Amino acid sequence: MKALLLILLPLAAQAQLALYAVNGGTQISVGSTDQFGQVPILTTLNVQFRMYNTGSTPASINLATLAGEGFTFEYPPVLPYVIPPNSTASQAMNIWVSFTPTSTASFSANLQLGSLSVILFGSGVTAPTLTSVAGCSGSGPFNWGSVPAGSPATCTFALQNLNPQAVTVTSIVVNGLGFSGPAGVAAPLTLQATQSASFSVTFTPPQAIVYSGTLTIGAQSYALTGTGQPPPLPTPSLQFDSGPFLSAQQRVLTMTIPGGSPIAAVGYVNLAFTPSTAVVKDDSAIVFLVNGKRTIPFSVSAGATTVLLNGQSSATFQTGTTEGAITFTVTTAAAMTGDPTTKIAIGGAKVTIDSTSASKERLGFLDVTIVGADNTYTTGPMSFSFVDTSGNPIGSAVSADFTSMFKTYYGGAAAGSAFTALVSFPVNGSAANIGAVTVTLTNSAGVASTGSLTFQ
Repeated sequence: MKALLLILLPLAAQAQLALYAVNGGTQISVGSTDQFGQVPILTTLNVQFRMYNTGSTPASINLATLAGEGFTFEYPPVLPYVIPPNSTASQAMNIWVSFTPTSTASFSANLQLGSLSVILFGSGVTAPTLTSVAGCSGSGPFNWGSVPAGSPATCTFALQNLNPQAVTVTSIVVNGLGFSGPAGVAAPLTLQATQSASFSVTFTPPQAIVYSGTLTIGAQSYALTGTGQPPPLPTPSLQFDSGPFLSAQQRVLTMTIPGGSPIAAVGYVNLAFTPSTAVVKDDSAIVFLVNGKRTIPFSVSAGATTVLLNGQSSATFQTGTTEGAITFTVTTAAAMTGDPTTKIAIGGAKVTIDSTSASKERLGFLDVTIVGADNTYTTGPMSFSFVDTSGNPIGSAVSADFTSMFKTYYGGAAAGSAFTALVSFPVNGSAANIGAVTVTLTNSAGVASTGSLTFQ
């Protein structure tokens, strides 16, 4: 028997091709088949493939074909393409394939790249329906509206599968400065027929400008938008100097921003008056002292707690001479977190007597003059008690009701409840023995007395 001679010779060096699907920075090895998965009908899913040469000799790719309904090359490959041995990512051959299903059916195609052959599979489905539940506009672009800079605003979405079969959502991605999420859901997500899932996206504008982003669900993309606005002005606090509020006062108002203002702001502090009586409609004496008006400007710097009123740390106002309520309001172009409106009550008081006099200089008359104010506008009844020069009473007190006269007077008044009353008594014979008179004035708040007035 002849011996057989076996001679082992090295194989000739050859190219070796390897195909990967590229998703961002991730590469997944592709075998004889590759799944594009479920794609909404008439929506295009683009997949990047990258082919390496892991062999020791160059590989020349002269053939690139794609045969099958729904699948096309996004960019036609430029052939021939030479892949060097032990190629890197920058040297590899990149191919982009698009899948656009036209119906809710299964699709396949044969991808031939040189000596490699891969069957591609995909199916068309009805895209899950995305709706806004709360927090932003109900249809795309989904709009958060105006949101204070630095403050988060959340929009809740519902994603529902209207297909008769289960649908898998491969990814849910939020992009765009100021937008974050999704929260409450993780992909891949399988939704059974008619099933829905909820999740949220948060918009936190860094600055006071318009922002835009995208919410991508599988192959579907939705526009997001929102506007940052300056942070709101914390509710200003209005304070007053201590003591009860009465008519005929000058009181001091100060204004602060608790915790400091996050923004610089300007505006106005306004006062209004509502009388308790129907006799008058207003009291023109109720004003800010600095300008004689009912409005003064304010300003506050960012970070400051003290608000300047007409450039000063405080403002003095007059309480007038009318029972009622003074209301302070704040107006500004900046948004405020609350309503700082403050109301103070000016209560009813007995007649205020500022000055008096009693005179018998006019022949045949005794004249009594009273200067005062009645913030209730109800003065009318008066009583006069006379005494002789020795202090002895002269007869009974004389009473009179001047209600109609005061009502007529106040009905035409514009400066509050101040009045000057001159009451004259005719005298038969000599008035030399009449020494003094005491007057009482009655209104709805009580009785006031002039005390003893000596006739001059």
